[in-house]
Amino acid sequence: MTLPTLDDPALPRLVVTGHPNHELAILGLVQRLRPRLLFLTDGGGAERVEESRRCLASLGLLDRARFLGWPEKRLYRALLDRDRGPFDEIVAQVRAEIAALSPRQVLCESIELYNPLHDVTLPIVRAAAREFSEIEVVEFPLIAQIPAQVPAREERYRVQRPPEGRPGVSFRLTAEELGKKVRARQDHYRSLRRQLGSVLDGLGPEHMAQEIFAPTRPAYPEPGEDYALRYEWRGRSLQERGEVAEVITYRGHFLPLAAAL
Repeated sequence: MTLPTLDDPALPRLVVTGHPNHELAILGLVQRLRPRLLFLTDGGGAERVEESRRCLASLGLLDRARFLGWPEKRLYRALLDRDRGPFDEIVAQVRAEIAALSPRQVLCESIELYNPLHDVTLPIVRAAAREFSEIEVVEFPLIAQIPAQVPAREERYRVQRPPEGRPGVSFRLTAEELGKKVRARQDHYRSLRRQLGSVLDGLGPEHMAQEIFAPTRPAYPEPGEDYALRYEWRGRSLQERGEVAEVITYRGHFLPLAAAL
């Protein structure tokens, strides 16, 4: 397995993320290599879009970002209805972006079974890049629930790290890059901190100074030793409490969509 090359700032790159704010996980690479960025959804509302816009503007990178703004709720509904139409439209938009920018690397979040709209980004990127043989698709981890904690009351997470033993490349931040990343976490990503404050605040400077990237793999992960199926487990918990009527499942909804794309 060939590891990605991240030391050439002249190599054209495109980062594709399911939600605004995901760029925080790789903000060191974003600062140094200045890739183009494509955000697929609104992240659930205008606040997250605006937070990403403010952060990127503070770094002089807003002109390198494009926000497609797909409503998160619409895509969750499409997943539940097994309606691939909106996802085909997104694939076409990503394909058009690739054709216009001619990147040699496309980076996106890994499939980690935490959120289906995080996970569907990789199948979308693969489908969009299929006709461009020269493109290397690279993954970066965001967040995965530790399987041993399900269904324990206290949830624990592996944050911005792949499973132990998976080959990857470590991208080390300079002191200046790390300082800007830490300040961005505090100053710009307030909705993300409301959602995951204790998790994000638990990441020390040494952790944040190392960003991990890995070549994409043909097979999708299975729930088990490396990944808890967090979104399905949480959905069923909400369903039992009467808070949701339907649950997005990995085998019934995600995998069929990924295969169809």
